[in-house]
Amino acid sequence: MVFVTKISHFWLCYFFVRLFYLFFTIFVFERFTRLGDTRRYLWADVPFALRIFYNSTYFMDFFIGNIGGFFRHNMIVSNFPAMLISFFIIRWVVEKLQLRKYVNNRLLMIMISLPTFSIWTSVWTKELFGLVYSAIIAVLIVNFLNGNYKIRKMDILGLYLCFLFNPQFMPFIFQGLMFIYISRKFLNHKPMGQFKLAVLFLFINALFLYIIRDIVNAQAEMMHRHFDTVTARATRDNIFLEENDFFRHLPWGMFIAFFGPTLGEMLENPAHAVTGIESLFIIVLFFYLSKYIYIRGFFFSRISPIITMSYLIIIIGICFIHYPFGVFNPGAATRYRSRFIFLFIVLLLYLYGYKKEYSLIGKTKRIEKIGNQI
Repeated sequence: MVFVTKISHFWLCYFFVRLFYLFFTIFVFERFTRLGDTRRYLWADVPFALRIFYNSTYFMDFFIGNIGGFFRHNMIVSNFPAMLISFFIIRWVVEKLQLRKYVNNRLLMIMISLPTFSIWTSVWTKELFGLVYSAIIAVLIVNFLNGNYKIRKMDILGLYLCFLFNPQFMPFIFQGLMFIYISRKFLNHKPMGQFKLAVLFLFINALFLYIIRDIVNAQAEMMHRHFDTVTARATRDNIFLEENDFFRHLPWGMFIAFFGPTLGEMLENPAHAVTGIESLFIIVLFFYLSKYIYIRGFFFSRISPIITMSYLIIIIGICFIHYPFGVFNPGAATRYRSRFIFLFIVLLLYLYGYKKEYSLIGKTKRIEKIGNQI
């Protein structure tokens, strides 16, 4: 009974956190920045057509437009279902994977209440659907890591939404799942074989990228124009001016596209300072959750190649794709990051829980061994 009470209290608090972000987003945040296309979606009047199933913008216009019309375009009431979706999908993942078993409730509450993430996923935005597919795919990846390769209807929905909103993420998600499956099925207990497989995946990706380098350069050259329009504003200079600039700026570009504002931008703009502090917290959090990799891995040689390599494929792959979309504008960087940040958080929470459990089991065995010797 006490356990149920604690669960209810935690999720009741989180419900009000999400409710707060709904009101904050509409009454405060929207006064300082354009709230994406939320209002346009709610006022859209798009007739039913097959393209709503393969075009994300028509999908949003049709479904969200009907919701807006049903609730007479009231911003709070119309966006309330969006807030409920974000609340219940996060609750489902946390309970499904029993993440509260390994992480302090206060820390977990902070992690799932990050300001930028919560703002963009508490109203009708593409980031909300990014949260949905991130949550479902995160559970699918964890199931694969645990040896459960069953594809459920929920997984099909998540993969479909990812394909609809961010198809560029799909190759790396499929590679991660494939790497886990092959490693578990054919290379289990063979770390060297798993390492060779990871090198093969890396080589294939590098070779493919080399083959299409001219296409990448052409696309990169046009990216700055997408952030220099009436509806979108590039706050940084174009860095893709010469051939292969995309690859030349790759390491720093990937980092700043994920992090958001630079130190100079944080000092000049209070809003950027807040998002910068949030990003710094995320970076520190990620190091903390993955600490068992470089503590146990380097000092005690206890590291799971399957988890480590599949995570590198997925996380670095998604950050690589996100790089040109976030490098020209810190606001766009943190907004688009909201589509996949929950996936990263869940995967690293699983890593933390997995390694902690492994550590506890090892500690128990050592205690039992000492007890038997006594």
